[in-house]
Amino acid sequence: MIKFGSGSYSVRESEGLNPQSLTFPVRTISCIVTFLDNTERRFEIERHAKGQILLNMVFDHLELVEKDYFGLQYISALETSQTGVKKWLDPTKSIRKQLFYPPYQLHFRLKFYVSDPSKLMEEYTRYHVFLQLKKDLLEGRLICPESSAVTLASYAAQSEFGDYSEEEHGTTYLNEFQFIPEQSATLINNVIELHKLHKGQSPAEAESNFLKHAKDLDLYGIDLYPAKEGNGAMIGVGVSNNGVVLVRCNRRESIYPWCAIMKLSFKKKLFSIHMRTIKNDNMEEDTVVIFNIQNPESCKALWKSCIEHHTFFRLITPPAPLPKSFFSIGSRFRYSGRTEYQSMEEMRRRARVERTFLRHSNRESLSTANGNSSSSRDYASSHRTTSPIIVSRIFCRTQIYLRKWLGERLRGASPPSSSIATTTDITGARAAVTSIETPNNPQQVTTGCTSPCSSLSPTSSTAASNGISKFPETSCDAVTEQEKCVDNSGDSGNKTDSKISSSTVIEQRKIFLLWVELRRKIVCVLLRLSDYNLQSLFHSFI
Repeated sequence: MIKFGSGSYSVRESEGLNPQSLTFPVRTISCIVTFLDNTERRFEIERHAKGQILLNMVFDHLELVEKDYFGLQYISALETSQTGVKKWLDPTKSIRKQLFYPPYQLHFRLKFYVSDPSKLMEEYTRYHVFLQLKKDLLEGRLICPESSAVTLASYAAQSEFGDYSEEEHGTTYLNEFQFIPEQSATLINNVIELHKLHKGQSPAEAESNFLKHAKDLDLYGIDLYPAKEGNGAMIGVGVSNNGVVLVRCNRRESIYPWCAIMKLSFKKKLFSIHMRTIKNDNMEEDTVVIFNIQNPESCKALWKSCIEHHTFFRLITPPAPLPKSFFSIGSRFRYSGRTEYQSMEEMRRRARVERTFLRHSNRESLSTANGNSSSSRDYASSHRTTSPIIVSRIFCRTQIYLRKWLGERLRGASPPSSSIATTTDITGARAAVTSIETPNNPQQVTTGCTSPCSSLSPTSSTAASNGISKFPETSCDAVTEQEKCVDNSGDSGNKTDSKISSSTVIEQRKIFLLWVELRRKIVCVLLRLSDYNLQSLFHSFI
């Protein structure tokens, strides 16, 4: 073999063969989302991603469970100088096909206004509805009489500042607090007087009263579009959960209910409502009402909003999407999300767990959960609405597993004649725990669990607005006392029934005490994951 005294090595060629260098970096786009508390968050997504990807990232960021009521809205304009039309982000289409140019600015908003906000399962969801209605009042979308504005502003002040204190607040604490676009000094004084009457209300109670009054307003939950009638008169055409609404002079004039509407169509700027009504002689009559919308883009947005509202509030499941056809003419848009019925059914199947969260405030002083002023306590200002980890699934699965496991062990270890001792042991333990764990606070009410998905809601009177719950320090002793009572009840059962063998009773007691020990350990694990009230949590296990 002949060897020459030379050699070469191509560094560039070797690096070019590296698989990592052959793959091109994924190009991303940046989307800026403005939330209801006026905070912003930047999300980096793949440039060809669809709207559902961004929606999932936003919902995960907020840890929002009842998410079907919300959406992302953007302003569609071909040029920056144009006013544009507000549109909802379509989850089935690419983001870059809907927002034409960067920066991709979107707004997180309430899309479907539920008829009664109290039907929402979570306080965290109702809090976002409260923020949306406050924004609607401030931006002039929810116009109401001055008396109603004073009432709503007083509840908002109670949620923001807590109980009124003359030494701390005085008469100027609302001067920089904007409720409606044009507010007078008289309105502020009336708000202060009503705020004094709300003493003792927690932020959750004040927000609940706010929603109770807001849902009765004429323009509540109406997605409104300016239009003209056939005679040229200006009118507002909107859509709500009940149907298509006509608004004149900021008051609801009439409504076309969903049950009377047969068809909705649009062509350029003309929006048509095909209805079938019954006359006095029980004869059906078909009528068509046509409105001239401001521009073709707004007309199509109104038509889409009608489809989404009808599907969400009136149908059990959304219809299947129409098949694509090469010769199809016109828009084939259909609502692709879940309906209100599906959303509420899922929430009923979940374990209802009230989460603690931080209410956003633009001021350094935060109101406590019991309604008192926050000057006497130190709370850090939060610039983001947060909520802790949900442990309801862990709780439900663990409790179901323990019940099945105990039932199998009892059926396998004890003969039919030993059922008396088992009943005596369990009944004595339940009675002992009930007598031990009587709550010291008379306002706190705890109930026994009758299903794996029972409520674990902590009372609002024992939780601060910064999301920290207060736990009793003697809760672990209650478990120890429970074990002692189980021993006593087991001894009494042995004395009453002499026919049962001692080995069987000892086996039953060991199984039951092991179950109690497992429950105690699971309680400790759950308490590390989330801040829940130990009294109601332990009662839910019992």
